[in-house]
Amino acid sequence: MVRNKRLSFDERKQQIKRVAARIFVEKGFDNTTMEDLVKETGLSKGGLYHYYKNTTSVLYDIMLDGIVYRNNVIAQSIADGRQWSIEFLAEELAKKAVDANELMPVYVELLLAKKRNSRLEEVYRQLEHTTFELFETQHINTTSFNLTSNQVAFMSFFVNAIILSANVLKAHELVQDNQDLIKDIILRILEQSDSENITSQAERAHAQEPCEPRADESKPLDPHPQQPHQHASKPQPHPPQPHQRKQHHATPSPSTKERL
Repeated sequence: MVRNKRLSFDERKQQIKRVAARIFVEKGFDNTTMEDLVKETGLSKGGLYHYYKNTTSVLYDIMLDGIVYRNNVIAQSIADGRQWSIEFLAEELAKKAVDANELMPVYVELLLAKKRNSRLEEVYRQLEHTTFELFETQHINTTSFNLTSNQVAFMSFFVNAIILSANVLKAHELVQDNQDLIKDIILRILEQSDSENITSQAERAHAQEPCEPRADESKPLDPHPQQPHQHASKPQPHPPQPHQRKQHHATPSPSTKERL
């Protein structure tokens, strides 16, 4: 339990978020209650509810801190003279994928819990929107890359997969050792041409289209499948041909009549 002392409004919120982040990681977000936070912060129930009404709102604020942290990392890179480019974006995303800062385990809890909690899915989407808004404060125009929705979605999926795997499998050192490879893969995703995406989308759409039945498939099944086959074998085109040719040769040709 944190010993209570007089703090400003912002300082108290920071204290609550620090305690909540620890408990979210220890117990899992789904298993954490407001009573847990009351106990660990040393606040009364009414005191805690003055700042936060539920655990989801606490998690959201912690994730906003994470976005601000990431935005500051990007801002520092720009201040160091890096120019905004698609390669720069791939580099920054690779940094995020291998980062082992104290807020990353909480982000992992969000990714794990949102599978079972529709409210967290909404939180996740709001955080995505906030990320792009903060980009704009640094005059970063991500739309200049003409990324398709498929590229953005897969890029996000890939980065999150690395983050989840590194935390769940305790493989931070492994992914950090391969940061350059991760950057190259992200860059490949970002550099996909529009034509490649259009082709893949068209192929998926074609694969999902129902196949038209063949003419014989559209007919009802015959309860006696052997009979049509035997009947179809009777009118053969070849046997009458010798008979026709014989009649043709038996008829006198015009040249013979002329000689008569």
